[in-house]
Parts: sequence; structure tokens; C-alpha cells
Amino acid sequence: MFARVATFEGGDVQRLQQMNEERMSSGEMNPPAGMKRAMLLQGDRRLFVAFFDSREELDAAEQRFESMGDEIPEEVRGRRVGVDVYEVVFDESM
Repeated sequence: MFARVATFEGGDVQRLQQMNEERMSSGEMNPPAGMKRAMLLQGDRRLFVAFFDSREELDAAEQRFESMGDEIPEEVRGRRVGVDVYEVVFDESM
């Protein structure tokens, strides 16, 4: 399994949550193909973690991630300051 971690600064977390809820309820949410699950972590920065079964699926999803950035205004999503990819070596649900 592989994880893509995009790091954001700024933005409007409440508005982002509202937009995501609206998209999910209306069926307009169009996640990248192959994405198994996602997490959004909030701290000094916001981390969006997306999980894929293979590096190939993750790489193929990059274009969709870029278009998603165009669909959400920067004042809402924040400014993306980094993207990293990790191989998941341990994942235990508690």
C-alpha cells in the first residue's frame, strides 16, 4: 500500500468540510480512481493523506489530484506546500 501526503497551509477548514459534505450528499464527489481511503489531519498545517494499493495507481491519480485543486478555491483549500509519497509498512486499526 502507498500513501500520498499533500500538505496545505491556510485555507478555511469549516468551508472545506462544508464543501466536502455537500459533494458527498449530492453525489458530485469524484475521487481519483484507485484511491482506497483518505484522511484529513488538522494541526498547524493540514495533511491530506490518500491511500492506494500500488504506486502505479497513485501515480495515475496525480492528474485527478491536480484537477481537484482547480475545483476548490485556494482561499478554501489553502496553499499546497508539499506532496510526498510513502510506502505503508504498517497499518493497524485499533
